[in-house]
Amino acid sequence: MGQSNSEPVVASRTVPPETVFPARESADFESLLSELSAAFVRVSVDKIDTEIERWLERIVLAMGLDRSTVYRVDGGGLFWCTHQWARPGIGTQDRGRRYAAKDAPWLISKIRSGEIVVISRMDDLPPEARTAREGFLKVGTKSNVTIPLRVGGTVVGALLFGAIFSEKHWSEREVQRLKLVAEIFGNAFERKRVEAEIRRLSEELRQVTQVMTMGELTASLAHELNQPLGAILNNAKAARRLLTAKKRDWAEIDGALDDIIRDDARAVDIIRKVRALFQRGDANMSPLELGDLLRDVARIVTADARMKGISWSMELADSLPLVRGDATHLTQAILNLVLNAFDAVADSDGPRIVTLRARRENHEIHLSVSDSGKGIDPEVMPRLFDPFYTTKPAGMGMGLAVVRSIIENHGGRIWATRNSDRGATFEFILPVERTVDSSRNGSRKKRAGKP
Repeated sequence: MGQSNSEPVVASRTVPPETVFPARESADFESLLSELSAAFVRVSVDKIDTEIERWLERIVLAMGLDRSTVYRVDGGGLFWCTHQWARPGIGTQDRGRRYAAKDAPWLISKIRSGEIVVISRMDDLPPEARTAREGFLKVGTKSNVTIPLRVGGTVVGALLFGAIFSEKHWSEREVQRLKLVAEIFGNAFERKRVEAEIRRLSEELRQVTQVMTMGELTASLAHELNQPLGAILNNAKAARRLLTAKKRDWAEIDGALDDIIRDDARAVDIIRKVRALFQRGDANMSPLELGDLLRDVARIVTADARMKGISWSMELADSLPLVRGDATHLTQAILNLVLNAFDAVADSDGPRIVTLRARRENHEIHLSVSDSGKGIDPEVMPRLFDPFYTTKPAGMGMGLAVVRSIIENHGGRIWATRNSDRGATFEFILPVERTVDSSRNGSRKKRAGKP
């Protein structure tokens, strides 16, 4: 995180010489800073906010202060309170309230310029700081240090430490210590920002691969939709003929209408599943029936396999336990593997065979997609899942990278092997949902045939 080269702005008539801290006290605080830094290295991103408030308390108590507040800048340039801690009986800020530059122009201009503001006595503030003085007095602050927070070299907020019960002269050493605390917090916010950006980019890449996948499946999906739509048309014509007949067969008419309703629901379900593949948003993790998901994948690719002359089959265990995951993301991952296998056998002169298998192994579900293609070059194997690496002339090199990301985000692991005869097998494992009844561990396989 970048640091300001400017000296702290001191709002006090006299600045006392630096307090000479006992060696023990100095060592204790250095140890506290070391512990603080290590804590934010270890903590997961989703717990950073909780950790900040816990450490605000520890820093305030360690330095004999009364209150600390973190302000962040929102997308509109307004400051708002995101974290705070105060001793019992001391008021705190409203977290939802936003502050514009006009609310405290002097103080906010100092923060935005990267200056540290040290206030020992409110009466020593300059006339242009009137609104800042009124704001501090309103919440009972007698002395304050305000340190800009930086993320990626940009000021994104401020860290405030205040004395409420009595005025306090801030030594140079104290200010430097609090500056180090602000830098650690700033690094934590930077880590949150970077991880959020990584998630955003991962979602963008996932969307790109979805579009590519749907492009490959256009003919197959058109065929899938033509079947129910054609059936609807035929049944509608039949119903019209039956209605115009001199002797109407109401049972036949009722049956034709039932068929129309059933085929319409089938078409709607196909469109719904395709639409779900294009939806944006974070993963919606919930217990999933993996068998149902795999059968959905089979329905999507079956027409494509038929048109390409591929012998496509699926082998599922009698009963597969639940897994925790996002149905859309897992569907995309499995679709990518199956379509890659289709591409592999389409370029092969031998038999065109692709098989999807799923079985339970202890507390995991093992899935594999095998093909009878040309296989994988041993030199290529270590880079298969690297981003932007592809062996396809028109490939982007993101398909398998996205698949790996999805599987790992679900707590699983993926790898590829060369088959002993010909072709390759992509395999991955997913952990079983913890709440699954241990009795649901059937392992006998059944042949699902050509879906």
